Amino acid sequence: MKNLSIKLKALLCCFFLTPLIGQAQDQAIVLDSLENVIKTSSIDSIKAEALMDLAWQKMYSDNQEALALAYQGLETLENIKSLRIAGYAYTVIGVVHWVSSSYDSAAYYLDKSAKAYSSKEDYKGLSAVYNNLSMVYQNKSDYGKALEYAIRALETAERIGDEKMIGNSLFSVGNIHYLLEDNPKALSYYQNALKTKIKVNDQHNLQKIYLNLGSTFHNLKALDSAAYYYDKCVIASEQLGDYKALAIASTNLGNLDMDQGKPNQALTHYDRSQEIYQSRLNNDYDYAMLLHSMAKAQLQLGNYILAEDYGKKSLELSEKIKDNKLLTSSHTVLSDIFQEKGEFKNALNFFKIAQTFRDSIFNLDKAALLADIETKYETEKKEAQIILQEAELSRQQASNQRNLIFIFSLLVILILIGILFILNQSRQKKARQLLIQQKEIEIKEAYINSALESQELERKRFAQDLHDGFGQLISALRLQISNLNNDSKDLENKAAIVDKSEEILKEMHTEIRNIAFNLMPATLIQYGLKESLNEFAQRINNSGKIKVIVDTHEMSKRLSEIQEISLYRVIQEWVNNVIKYSKAQKITIQLVQHDNELNLLIEDDGEGFDINILQNSLGNGWRNIQSRLNRIKADFEIDSHPDRTGSSFIIDLPLEKKSAIEQSTLVS
Repeated sequence: MKNLSIKLKALLCCFFLTPLIGQAQDQAIVLDSLENVIKTSSIDSIKAEALMDLAWQKMYSDNQEALALAYQGLETLENIKSLRIAGYAYTVIGVVHWVSSSYDSAAYYLDKSAKAYSSKEDYKGLSAVYNNLSMVYQNKSDYGKALEYAIRALETAERIGDEKMIGNSLFSVGNIHYLLEDNPKALSYYQNALKTKIKVNDQHNLQKIYLNLGSTFHNLKALDSAAYYYDKCVIASEQLGDYKALAIASTNLGNLDMDQGKPNQALTHYDRSQEIYQSRLNNDYDYAMLLHSMAKAQLQLGNYILAEDYGKKSLELSEKIKDNKLLTSSHTVLSDIFQEKGEFKNALNFFKIAQTFRDSIFNLDKAALLADIETKYETEKKEAQIILQEAELSRQQASNQRNLIFIFSLLVILILIGILFILNQSRQKKARQLLIQQKEIEIKEAYINSALESQELERKRFAQDLHDGFGQLISALRLQISNLNNDSKDLENKAAIVDKSEEILKEMHTEIRNIAFNLMPATLIQYGLKESLNEFAQRINNSGKIKVIVDTHEMSKRLSEIQEISLYRVIQEWVNNVIKYSKAQKITIQLVQHDNELNLLIEDDGEGFDINILQNSLGNGWRNIQSRLNRIKADFEIDSHPDRTGSSFIIDLPLEKKSAIEQSTLVS
């Protein structure tokens, strides 16, 4: 019967309740706070809850006072119509009765609690109460009802998806299998309960799971694992102030020493457990189990008098609470004691009584009943899963149909949007093309107008040059010729007139050359841009008003005629504007010719100007510059500012790459 005592030590740590408050690290502070609320509060609901909380705190240390507080709280509830508070109150008073081993009263109040929570549809509270009822019937050795309530607790917890309550319920089912000596199945439920609690970081009753895992491994002879979980239970219980679990763990550690033939070490653990029961706890059930274990230790040490004393005290408490498991254990140990003492008649009587109680605990009919209950739960669970799967399948089909309709509608909308977008893009493209064409026409018209205006201006300038310069010289020559006819006798005067006429003819020649140069420099046509720019600069430098420097690099190759003429006219126009407006003293014209590009830079040291004003100018000069540069596809950039001295005009002209034949010709 050694293993039976181990199972009993695991039993009392199994109760599951989720009260509004748990074990406190400093219980004195909690007790004082609750007592103060009870004395000062005038609100019945607050006072009733405080009375129940205080009863909960004292149910182990002073069970009678806890009962009195619970009933006082129940009386206070008569003025309150709150199903939540009523459910909690009935739970507390039911558990307090359970601690005092009044199982019928415990079942009565827990049943009332279940009805209150059910009416309120508080399924979490209902699951907790079902677990408590399961534990009450475990103590009454009614394992059929115990498993029925544990399954209800599990189903209710799964219904609301509460992982914490699922863990509690798995543990409760494991306890019943443990009591029925199905250790492998009990271990499976305990491990699942532990895994669930760790998953949701639920520390509530974790020490009790450690304790029952230790007891199960103990039964399976896995002593190292048993010791590991007993030690974890002791540590957790000390941290939480759970003296009940601490006392049972100490008892089980003693049992572990007994199995290893160490009765003296076992008594050390038993003494610690006994000190807790005598000073802090009032629980006949747990204390009866401890006395049973102490009787066995003394029996092993040969202390028959102490062994008999502990055995009879255990039997007395077992008879008081009428627990068949405890009665079986107590009669068995007394039978063993009397046998060792040589009192065989008493030994036989106690053995027969023990066997009677043992047979009543578990029989084949009850085993079949338990199997039917668990099978029913598993069947209902599978049916529920099938229903859920069918519902999920129907929902998925409906969802798929809705999705197909949505996708089809979306595709139609996208196609329509695409068509509208294409039409809009086409319309905009046509509008842009028309706008571009209109702009091109306007630009061409502007260029044509500019060219016409330039031609008219050039004609006017040419006519004015002929009239003002050449015309005056012709009049002067005519006058000299007429003087020659009038003074035919004076040879000396005639010679002077001829000399004067010759000077006039020279001036006429110079004037004609200037006019011709302005129209089209012969140097540009014959020798190219480089030489014509040098001649242009020389003419300006001869005036002595401003200095123009022409700097060329590797300008051995001539450009096309249109490029040379356009660049020359642009340079001529820009330099004339610099001389006219900027008050510059020096102008530098720099040309650098590369294989694929010609870079032109015109710099001056005159006053800067606002580029925006120039670019928005309507004058023919600037428009002519733009027109000529666009014609030869040259890029240009202006760098100037009114607050800064000096301006720069940069032109980049792309050049066509010469063919190999052309290059060889130039080299030769």
